[in-house]
Amino acid sequence: MTNTVSAGAGRPQSNTNTGYARDFSVRRAAPVQPNRSAEDAFAAANGTLRFANERKASAASRAGSTNTRGTTTRSTSSSAGTQRRGTSSGSKQPQKRRRKKKNNRMFLFALLTLLLAVILLVTIIAVTACGGCSQKNSPDSPSDPESSQAPGGNGTPAPDETPEPVTDDTVITKSAVIEGVSVQNLKVGEARARIKAALEEKRESVDITVAYASYEPLLLTADSIGLEYTDADINDALSRAVSGMDVPASIPPTFSGELLRSVLYELNDKIPNHAVNATATVKWKSKTIDGKSYSQPYWDFIAGENGAKIDFTELENQITHALETGDFTASLTPSVTVSEPEITVDVLKSQLTLLASYQTDYSFKGSSKDPEYDENCRGRDANISKAIGMMQVTELKPGERFSFNKKTGDRSEKNGWAYANAVYQGTGYRKETGGGVCQVSTTMFNALLRAGITEFTRSGHSIPSDYVTSNFEQGLGFDATVDSNHIDFGFKNTTGHTIYMFVYITKNNSRRKNINVEIYGQKEEGVEYRVRNEILEHTPSNDESKYEYEYDKTMLSTDKKVLLRNPHDGYRVKTYVDKYQDGNFVKTVRTEETVYKVIYPKYRVGTATITPKPTATPKPTATPAPEDPDETEEP
Repeated sequence: MTNTVSAGAGRPQSNTNTGYARDFSVRRAAPVQPNRSAEDAFAAANGTLRFANERKASAASRAGSTNTRGTTTRSTSSSAGTQRRGTSSGSKQPQKRRRKKKNNRMFLFALLTLLLAVILLVTIIAVTACGGCSQKNSPDSPSDPESSQAPGGNGTPAPDETPEPVTDDTVITKSAVIEGVSVQNLKVGEARARIKAALEEKRESVDITVAYASYEPLLLTADSIGLEYTDADINDALSRAVSGMDVPASIPPTFSGELLRSVLYELNDKIPNHAVNATATVKWKSKTIDGKSYSQPYWDFIAGENGAKIDFTELENQITHALETGDFTASLTPSVTVSEPEITVDVLKSQLTLLASYQTDYSFKGSSKDPEYDENCRGRDANISKAIGMMQVTELKPGERFSFNKKTGDRSEKNGWAYANAVYQGTGYRKETGGGVCQVSTTMFNALLRAGITEFTRSGHSIPSDYVTSNFEQGLGFDATVDSNHIDFGFKNTTGHTIYMFVYITKNNSRRKNINVEIYGQKEEGVEYRVRNEILEHTPSNDESKYEYEYDKTMLSTDKKVLLRNPHDGYRVKTYVDKYQDGNFVKTVRTEETVYKVIYPKYRVGTATITPKPTATPKPTATPAPEDPDETEEP
């Protein structure tokens, strides 16, 4: 069979070599289109190669060939009974061409297969890369230190860029200039040293002038405002340079706002008519009670006044801008604005609120019917007045302590203290110098408990006091005794704020005076402290089997017994201080137990008895003779 290619636009003719015709049918070549599929590319290439092979065929094996604008038609004819082999001298030539064409087609197929694989690989890589880019551009995507910045950026590294960790021996290969120092091809340690040297020169050049009116200008230097360049900022810039990221042209300075303000205050002090803060001072009211003069402290509040001051905020902004822009020799003029008092009367009153107060009363005048009692009242009044005069106003900062004995000193006769009754060793009363001052410490104790103080040095009397409150039992556990060089009353300011204690005397009535204690400080909003007690044990003192007696031979057993020691019931009491917020119980902040031992009465009784005197016997008398009746006298 002989294959011939003939010109024309007709369809290809059938061929006895059906496998060849089926696999590589001749078709019109199509122009190359963009975005075509791999199948189209293969078909077009196959057709082009086919045309090239056909042009090389010999004239003897062709009937004709015509190429018209890329269109080819092949016609085949066959002679019945003609054999391939030996029909003519050129019978082997078509067979050779067919083998050659087949080999060329196989090579082309392999080449196109390889091309398809390459295209597929490139497509996968491109899709993966685009997905990474979109993920990086997402605000929530993690940073990639190797990625470059988007074109058209402002040169500032993206916020999620993290410089690579570096050492002093790391070489900076990228081109970068920091503080005028080219760091390319320098080791990090060397680059850092050069940058620090350049920064030190900048730091020494800081000389900012702040002038107002005709006053002497204020000069700001790096030392006066604490200007520094931190190692962290320098290292960050170097790390970016190593990683090839954008680096800042200059390192931002830091400075101390506190130092700057203290320097600016020097200039502000020169401005006239400054604002005046409100003030609170202690003043005194004088009064006379029973011929004696007394003073009562109170707070006097004076309102503040407006004035003028430098506009610190604006001036600080000007200075900060000058430092950030490198204008280290700027000349600045501050603005002056109205200044208001930083401390107002309301502020002071909030810090000097009455937290708590307490009052007890005592007799300062006895009765002419009982000279001993009258003397004791005068002694107690003198001692109470003297003690209060030593501590009328006491200021205590947070954590500071107070001592009653330190305030009053040794309460001796030499130091001007009077004799008055004092509880003695749990057996009753006896006259001592300074007697009666326990009522001052007790009044303090009760005021301080209600002010929220929780830490005390305190001891109860051995005998319950009857002046704590009008209800005797409610006052149990709330007394505080003192004794010179032996028993002290004290406390620690546990409020967290400064407190003030006022102590003074007022008149109650013609025979009694009041001891007043007031505690001032910063009040907790809505907070109140309340006290209560609980009697755990009560031992009456009326057990006659435990009475004590003192026998006196000079007294008759029938004489009325003399009371030597008053009886006192025994108690074991627990006291509580409860915290309330807006009227609601919060917690108990303090508890304490006090024991008062029972005291039985003691009497003096006589032992002597009366012996009756013997009756005298009358002497006998003589019987007179009877007289003459006419001579007898009327008796």
